[in-house]
Amino acid sequence: MNIQGVELDNPISPYVIAEMSGNHGNNFEMARNLLIQSAKAGANAFKLQTYTPESMTLNSKRSEYIVDQGPWKGRNLFELYSQGQTPNEWIPDLIKIAISNNISLFSTPFSLKDVDILETFNVPAYKIASFEITFVQLLKHIAQTGKPIIFSTGLATIKEIELALETLYSAGAKSIALLKCTTSYPAKFESLNLSSIAFFKEKYSIPVGFSDHTVGNLAAIAAVSHGASILEKHVKLDEDQTSVDSTFSLPVSELKEYIESARSAAQANGVLQDGPTESERGYLKYRRSIIASSDIEKGQAISLENVSILRPAIGMDPDKLPFILGKKATRKIEFGEGIVEDLLY
Repeated sequence: MNIQGVELDNPISPYVIAEMSGNHGNNFEMARNLLIQSAKAGANAFKLQTYTPESMTLNSKRSEYIVDQGPWKGRNLFELYSQGQTPNEWIPDLIKIAISNNISLFSTPFSLKDVDILETFNVPAYKIASFEITFVQLLKHIAQTGKPIIFSTGLATIKEIELALETLYSAGAKSIALLKCTTSYPAKFESLNLSSIAFFKEKYSIPVGFSDHTVGNLAAIAAVSHGASILEKHVKLDEDQTSVDSTFSLPVSELKEYIESARSAAQANGVLQDGPTESERGYLKYRRSIIASSDIEKGQAISLENVSILRPAIGMDPDKLPFILGKKATRKIEFGEGIVEDLLY
């Protein structure tokens, strides 16, 4: 699976998505600067959210429409989505900026109409938010575009994940990746359950990543060690303290370190090791071996009195000692010389 030629299942270089969400403060210049700085930091993709308040909820003052937990506690849903939406008229200019900065730009749509709007801009991929995993009508509509799809698993049961995959594949999706996600803001480490990443990779045989709602980069490093090949992280401008997701988003000046740390962790995973690496080979000579601990005359028998198991590795391996005791020297063996098979009979 790839997006604009970049592989999403690279075991040594995680695909990194910088998520703007609502961290634009309803200001195009903020969005533009965040996009450019994310590209400079080394992110592979910059992700928007495409919706209107009307496509998300009703403009109701009922208590059920008031958020009761997390960073948006006490906020009315309609008002919150009104503040966080990204204007559609920004998308063409942001796409141009993304192209000139060599970074992919795609979006999370929240309604069928949002998908149709994004298709007019020919976005290269789609993201499906955790909250939408049961919105099968939306999943089908996205799948019918034929574009690569990434979806998050926050809140979802295994049964719901499998229904989403079945829905997407049956509607024509060809390339799908999923992100292990904990839907809380910020997410606590004890709630991440990153062992799920390896389970998903084995069970579904698709690229698996991590949508990171924690503070800092430690969770991303841990996720990569569990096999995550995609990382998604909310980012904000350093000075932004007021955008809707700013309380749990990574300052963009820290994104480069986030990416480098995760990719170093991925490189450390490596492969199943059998024997020394190239960088280790030079140290093999400091293993122990069988060495003459005194001069051994020609014809003299090998014994525990004239050989020892010491460094460096210039003689036979220590496990050969029982088999050479009592054998005789073919010539004089000098103190400190390694005992090798050709010296014995």
